[in-house]
Amino acid sequence: MSEVRLVVREASHDWSGTIHASCADRAIAALSADPVTLMELDAAVARFAKPDAQRRFFANLSLGMCSESHDAGLVVIDLIARLVVVDSTYSSAGPEGVVEYHDEKCCTETGLRYHLADDWLISSDRGQWRCVADERRRERIAKSILDARAVFYGRPMLEFIAREALAAFARHEEIANAAPQIHAAWLLTPRDDLGGACPRAIALERHGHLMRDLQDRCAQWSRLGECPRGLDASSHAYQYAGFGTHELVMYYHLVRELLWSCWERLPEMAQAESLTIGDFLTIEIPRLEEVREAWLDTPDPDYHGRTPRSIIDRERARLPESMSGHDAMVDPDCPCCQMLAEMPGPAFWQLDGSSMDDDFAFDIYHRTRETWDEERRQWEEHIRRFNAKWAERERLGVTDSVPREEGSTENWSRSVSVGDIAEVPLGIRMFDIGCCLAELIVGLRDEAGRGSTSPETQWHIDRLNRDFGNFRELLQNSDPSLAESLISPVLDRFIETLDSVATARPDLARQCESLTNDLHKLLDPPLPKGAR
Repeated sequence: MSEVRLVVREASHDWSGTIHASCADRAIAALSADPVTLMELDAAVARFAKPDAQRRFFANLSLGMCSESHDAGLVVIDLIARLVVVDSTYSSAGPEGVVEYHDEKCCTETGLRYHLADDWLISSDRGQWRCVADERRRERIAKSILDARAVFYGRPMLEFIAREALAAFARHEEIANAAPQIHAAWLLTPRDDLGGACPRAIALERHGHLMRDLQDRCAQWSRLGECPRGLDASSHAYQYAGFGTHELVMYYHLVRELLWSCWERLPEMAQAESLTIGDFLTIEIPRLEEVREAWLDTPDPDYHGRTPRSIIDRERARLPESMSGHDAMVDPDCPCCQMLAEMPGPAFWQLDGSSMDDDFAFDIYHRTRETWDEERRQWEEHIRRFNAKWAERERLGVTDSVPREEGSTENWSRSVSVGDIAEVPLGIRMFDIGCCLAELIVGLRDEAGRGSTSPETQWHIDRLNRDFGNFRELLQNSDPSLAESLISPVLDRFIETLDSVATARPDLARQCESLTNDLHKLLDPPLPKGAR
């Protein structure tokens, strides 16, 4: 028993037919792309099954409603009610899960995770599903479709900025920079054109779902080795997409750019006699539109030459931002960066809200002020306890570091050692060595108070990286006899370099000694407990 009756309901058409139950599971997983038509659902299934150029995925479905169970059961997908009914002996799909990728020839063992939006209802009640679907349809149809970006990017936002900037400028001698206050007011003020909600609430409404879906696409790209299919620009989910982290960050900087531009222009405008608010808006809004478009289309070196518009559009299409491991390197002298650059597959580039003001209005991870306030309270309590403990240590005169045993992993303050675990793969042990070596290099650079690196220090850094690179290359060599014959001289050379660093920098001698001990043990891990 491996087939089910599948029913797919659009706004004005019902489709039904028989399909393999695993295909029905992929159809449910494809709802993570938020389709509203059978055509959009068919395109979204390409996330989990390679498209067949000769045959549509839902070719077995025909117009009409037939909801009688077949073979393994019944699956109903109502795209408008956002309802899924699963009554099947084959599987029990849920709002999140894993489906196996189909490569057009057969089902593979590559599992791909999916997450549906929170407003999807999953039910197993095949008897009452029509009543539930009709009620949910009425509720959803009654809600008008909101094009939030027309407000966020259009005249409503520009007019708000211009009006508030002009009003604040009347007190410019008291206010050095009104941008943060005006920006926060824009985000937190309820608006009729947003259904009575404030822009911040609308912006965060679907943020969690988009981030989970994009994370799933990153994992898919890594596992399949190719970029997943994005949403078509004509699709409903793209046109009325929620806001992801990248767009929230870009939007923050866009609003600030517009505010600064308007604020800097006001001294010149204020000199005009009898300047009315109407005159100002007539002149300023078209200018701000030009500033907006120029900013969105200007490549930014901080974003590796991407434009803000391209970053936003790609996120709306649910496509991760990728780069090569080499391009993702933050520090060419960092051994960890070098190891990551050598890894196969793409690296993924992501923004966060760290560059935004530390204020509730601009926080992108808490929906409500209550949860934001609670986290702040917990942090303040943590800091209070830490300061109290430190003050007591100072009173007792025990603020110096506690002496550590020889060979202790506490030689490292920034790195976490995997320890002497025999089951840990060699590759992870090598990465452990790389992390400690990276911390040692940071210590070498700190000699000048984070200033420019001296030629002697750079010489030590280059030798450490060269020796570590030779060591990695040798361990990855496919010729065991060659690796066995060269391992001792390569290891000895690496240890000699560590000795020279310890001689030049006695303050780093403990770390050099710890690394030397780890290198000696790397190829000869201890036996597991209980082994003889």
